[in-house]
Amino acid sequence: MQAQESGFPGCETYLFDSFEVSVRQRIVRCKGEPLKIQDLPLQMLLVLLETPGEIVSKDELGKRLWGQATFVEVDNSLYVMAGKLRKALGDNAAEPRYIKTVSGQGYRFIGEVTAVPNSSQGPRLVVTPPVLAAALAAGRWRIALWCVLLAASVAGAGAALYWYSHRALASDQDRIVVGAFTNSTGNSDLDRTLSSAVELKLQESPYLSLIPDQKFRAAVGDPDTASLKAELKACVSLNGQELLKGRIAAKAQGYEVLLTAWRCSNGRLLTVQKADATSQTTILSAVDVATNRMRRSLGEPEGSLQRFNVPLVQATTASLAALKAFTLGEEDRAKGDADASTASYKLAVDLDPQFALAYARLGTISNNRGQYAMSRQYYQRAFDLRNRASDREKLYIVTHYYEHTTGELKRAIEDYELWRTLYPRDIVPANNLAIDYLSIGEPGKALELAEKAIELDPTSDFSYGALTEAYLRLGNYAKVEQQCSDAVRGKMNMMGFHRLCYRAAIALNDEAGMQKQMQWARGNPEESEILDDAAWVAMSRGKVSEAHRLFSEASQNAIRNNSIESAADVQLDQANLDADFGDFPATRREARQVLKLPFESASEQAYAARALARAGDVSLAQAVARKAASMAPLDTIVNSAMLASVRAAIGLQSHDPKQAIEALEETRPLDLCSYMELAPAYYRGLAYMQDGQPQKAVAEFQRVIDNRLLADFPVYVALSEMELGYAYQLLGNEAGSVRAYESAARIWRNADPGFPPLRLLHAYRRLSGAST
Repeated sequence: MQAQESGFPGCETYLFDSFEVSVRQRIVRCKGEPLKIQDLPLQMLLVLLETPGEIVSKDELGKRLWGQATFVEVDNSLYVMAGKLRKALGDNAAEPRYIKTVSGQGYRFIGEVTAVPNSSQGPRLVVTPPVLAAALAAGRWRIALWCVLLAASVAGAGAALYWYSHRALASDQDRIVVGAFTNSTGNSDLDRTLSSAVELKLQESPYLSLIPDQKFRAAVGDPDTASLKAELKACVSLNGQELLKGRIAAKAQGYEVLLTAWRCSNGRLLTVQKADATSQTTILSAVDVATNRMRRSLGEPEGSLQRFNVPLVQATTASLAALKAFTLGEEDRAKGDADASTASYKLAVDLDPQFALAYARLGTISNNRGQYAMSRQYYQRAFDLRNRASDREKLYIVTHYYEHTTGELKRAIEDYELWRTLYPRDIVPANNLAIDYLSIGEPGKALELAEKAIELDPTSDFSYGALTEAYLRLGNYAKVEQQCSDAVRGKMNMMGFHRLCYRAAIALNDEAGMQKQMQWARGNPEESEILDDAAWVAMSRGKVSEAHRLFSEASQNAIRNNSIESAADVQLDQANLDADFGDFPATRREARQVLKLPFESASEQAYAARALARAGDVSLAQAVARKAASMAPLDTIVNSAMLASVRAAIGLQSHDPKQAIEALEETRPLDLCSYMELAPAYYRGLAYMQDGQPQKAVAEFQRVIDNRLLADFPVYVALSEMELGYAYQLLGNEAGSVRAYESAARIWRNADPGFPPLRLLHAYRRLSGAST
């Protein structure tokens, strides 16, 4: 059941003691710092805060938190939720300050609460310099930022934050390349050690716009051996304006760190900045000083320097050996060598177990390889150490953590938007937001963001991938074909991009185009993904035998390439499609078999539960669903889409359509998400049909059909066409029924003999008296 919105009308925030509870953002902060509270305990808190001092009964709390959910025993679950809530708030059940248990009745909030009205209905906040200074001094960077933004918006519609400089060498539109950092000390331990430190310090500035290191290396080769002339030429080829170079040299006592800035277009030396280190242990401090002087000379204002200036020892590591390993990892990552970069990052965290950013890089590499359990572990470690990072890298850590560890998409999107506000020239938040909006079924927003990312970096392969998917989801196949046939982008070594080209070919019935992409993928370590796509295509056409062969080939390919989770995904695709096509014995066998694989993924557990529920194996489905919920209690897709669909499937199998309808209300905001292939609206239509409400079923089946562009494959579109025909038939709409039946028949015109949905279609048409 979808949680009801908490709070009386117009209430935006509740305040008690040092806590601030945002109704809209669903975040609890203590002294400005966000607390880690799971969604259900937070929802319980919001319900109690609506009527402070009053008892909220167990029945009311149960309805507000779970509705009629199959998997919940209310009394015990409320006890657990209250315990989690007290732990987060530092409360005690024996001597409560906030949450009091009323024996046999329910719970009540006993603290003093202030309800803050919506800002559009109440007085405007006036932000004074002492308020902002206090927030910054306390490390409350998120609140400080929003104070600045609010103050700027109050100043008037035409007002905006801006950076100023009366003698800047670089403008805030200039693009900067970080070149070689040479070591002339004779100490080989300092070789290739400090370049990433300088780059991280410069990336910390929202004023400067850096060209990605991998682009520069692709243009110049190895910066450490390239001449100044070659570096300047590469800078110009990338539309850069300034080249920054570094050097560390030995002195009679200690070291000298030197940074130089050059105008790329004419090779003119712009500025030289120096700093001294008395010993090897103070080298990073000297890099801090020299880089800050360079930022100032390039025109960054003092306010920005003071605000965005985390010491390198805190933002990276105090270990030069760990920093060297990290730098080598960055270089290998820029070359696309995942194995080598992984080894270097692992060495970095072995040398310094507190190196937050190195853990985050390992999380990203593991996630890109489909090693999701390992990725979550690395992201968790980075998140725990996030205060040992610069503001920008902290945003990198928390957004990836919410995306890939907890699965809290809303929080990830909010922090990506914050990242964009702080660093408007940074491509990462724009690109990743585009991907997130694609995942929840909003291709229009994704297109706008992908275009912005390409504007920031016209050479970004990832942004062109997001752009191409947005075109595909919007049905602009001409634009997709333009990307796929482009002399450069058409040859990108990215499986995701070639799968998009494959899907466009499916939509256009271009068998040659499909085979071209299958041929490209031959022998690729990720070949199982496109084989899985081919199996979906065969299933959507009713060619079950061919689909099963392709599913088997895809699963075996994934196992050969050491991707157990990919193999599990493939086998679960087959099990769920067999279930939705009515082959329940095969589904039960396949789902039970995949549960034997050694994978640890909540989404796959939930996917298995859905197949088992559809096939009528309710007891096992409930057990697997509980496991999925316990593994990912905050995951948006797992809980609000996948497990809601499991509850609906159980309702359908139990001939309890009202339970199914209620469960599927929670999925409505996620009906169009890419993970579900439009299945929720199809299931909702089936539930309405079972409940004797064909008119409502028509709306749900039509919703699937109208959004067919958002599905990778038309499986649920074809099934919805068939069921739409039957719904129209029951309503006496003969013309609508015939059109829908004919649409389904065209999709399945070459289906296997005995294909179950086709048999059902013929049965429906016989009932209507129509010819089959």
